[in-house]
Amino acid sequence: LQAALLQRVARQLASSGRKAIALLLHKCTPSPRCIDKSNMGYFSSSDAAPEPQYKLLASLFPESWPAPLSNLFCGLLLLLTILEGMRRLKTATTPTTERVTRQTKGKVSEFNAFQREYLAVYLVIMLADWLQGTNMYTLYSGYGVSVSTLFLTGFSSSLVFGTFVGLLVDAYGRKRACVLFCLLEIAINAMEHVPSMPILLLGRVLGGISTSLLFSAFESWMVAEHRRRGFPEAWLAKTFGLSSAGNGAVAVVAGLLAQVAADIKGDIGPFQLAIALTVLALVLILRWPENYGKTSDGVLNSVSSSLSTATNAVKSDRRVALLAAVSALFEGATYTFVFMWVPRLIAIYPFEGGLPTGLIFASFMVCITIGGVIYSALGMDAAVESYSFICLLAAFGAMALCALGAPSSIMPCLLPALGDFGPTLAAFLVLESCVGCFNACAGTMRSRYIPEDVQAAVMNLGRVPLNLLVVGGTYLSDAAPAQVAFSAVALAFLGGAALQAALVPVKRD
Repeated sequence: LQAALLQRVARQLASSGRKAIALLLHKCTPSPRCIDKSNMGYFSSSDAAPEPQYKLLASLFPESWPAPLSNLFCGLLLLLTILEGMRRLKTATTPTTERVTRQTKGKVSEFNAFQREYLAVYLVIMLADWLQGTNMYTLYSGYGVSVSTLFLTGFSSSLVFGTFVGLLVDAYGRKRACVLFCLLEIAINAMEHVPSMPILLLGRVLGGISTSLLFSAFESWMVAEHRRRGFPEAWLAKTFGLSSAGNGAVAVVAGLLAQVAADIKGDIGPFQLAIALTVLALVLILRWPENYGKTSDGVLNSVSSSLSTATNAVKSDRRVALLAAVSALFEGATYTFVFMWVPRLIAIYPFEGGLPTGLIFASFMVCITIGGVIYSALGMDAAVESYSFICLLAAFGAMALCALGAPSSIMPCLLPALGDFGPTLAAFLVLESCVGCFNACAGTMRSRYIPEDVQAAVMNLGRVPLNLLVVGGTYLSDAAPAQVAFSAVALAFLGGAALQAALVPVKRD
């Protein structure tokens, strides 16, 4: 009787045009063949589903998404909410040691406005960047072109062109570099519409240049402007913490928006949305003031001078050299993992249908946000070197577990149970949490160790070994068995931890 009443209400709602509510009620209605009268309405064993279908907020997820993965995403969101609430409570109840004056209050208000100005641009840019990553693999596969060749071209371009292009940022202006980045991204995303290998290769070459600008120009502008306006150095950690947490948050949104855009426009949809967001960021950047590092006359002189200054900065300060090496190993291993996780999970996916990459990607991004929130909640800037060491060890442990459980043609699988979908996905989530935490830690250390006037030059000089590692790692992940590839990634994290340990006892000035 209850089922019949619900079906009747659903039909009435459908006739009045409320299709979404009708569909929801219809899904909640048990069909007559599934009702076991002897069991008072429970599903009979013959009609039971092979896996539990209960989902948290079930109406928000497509039926093709498995219940365990949907519940995992909701659980991660709940954990993030709890951690963020604890962080805010700690911030509200922690007594400040600064003397509160009218001038200090004015500085706080001015700093908050500056922080919003920077984060508005940074988060829009990162949202557009994450949108491109969600469907790039499937877009290129649909075009019938070599995905690994395009990825290797992008990383090689960043190695060859990105280094000296980034060295010009300090000399010719950080704002101009940010504007150039936006123009390049608009052109690159337009090229993604053309299913031609030469056009796509050109887009990857330009992408290597824009990537170098993304990870140097914006942060360099923020640090220089922060100091030019006379804000305390300790406040930089707040901006880096919010940037890392916000980056994870917009990445979660990017996964959902990309899925909607792909449903409407196909795999090219997310790239079209990225163009619109990049145009918005460009308009906001045009309101920024310009700032510079050290300048010299002429393009060649600028490159030579910036390269020489960056090299001298690395040679003169042991901490800068160590930080550059640690960042290169961590980011190189992370970029290699980005190329590996989709084929690995597809190979061990236990549910019916295709792998819901958007949902898993969104779960990864929630973990990155959790890492950023943990950084802020624990006040890691006070002992940032030690916390960075812990992050690197945790990342090594996660990838070591994947290596132990992955199949290999060279040697037998050591612990087959670790190669199942559940343990592998759990290790991936731990790694992504380490990424969110380490990004904030590395930003804080860069602001303390690297001279502000050559920060962009030093950061791009450090991308030379990074891109060499990424090119090698991408080739390895495509040519070697999964066990070998995961072992190489784990060793990169372990090497970074060993170098980071040398930074821990070094006292800051």
